[in-house]
Amino acid sequence: MIEVYSSNVTVAADQPIPFENVAIRKGCSAVESVTSTIQLNRAGIYLVSADASSATAATIQLYKDGVAQPQAVSTGTSPSFTTLVQVDRNNSKCCYSSPVLLQLMNSGDAEATFTNANLTIVKIC
Repeated sequence: MIEVYSSNVTVAADQPIPFENVAIRKGCSAVESVTSTIQLNRAGIYLVSADASSATAATIQLYKDGVAQPQAVSTGTSPSFTTLVQVDRNNSKCCYSSPVLLQLMNSGDAEATFTNANLTIVKIC
């Protein structure tokens, strides 16, 4: 499980939201690989919750391995969503194995300043 957040970050259109702080990290199934990417290392089902706040309307959307997830998008001054993500493989040291990568994107048409942005990921099975 992991919970990451940022305060007062400005994000260009179609760019990932950077998460500067890790509030909770337990285990190794979900880890922050860089400030804007969460790496899922174990097969299973993950509960993903995201929320943000902005002075103007903004759109956030979950991307899995670079692909927009249509069920995980929200627009407004307080956009939020909760969704399930299925991971069908374990990440290992084998050359043919790789983790699943998640990013929370500012998928709006304009730059957005998020006063708060929070992402929580819990492996549920």
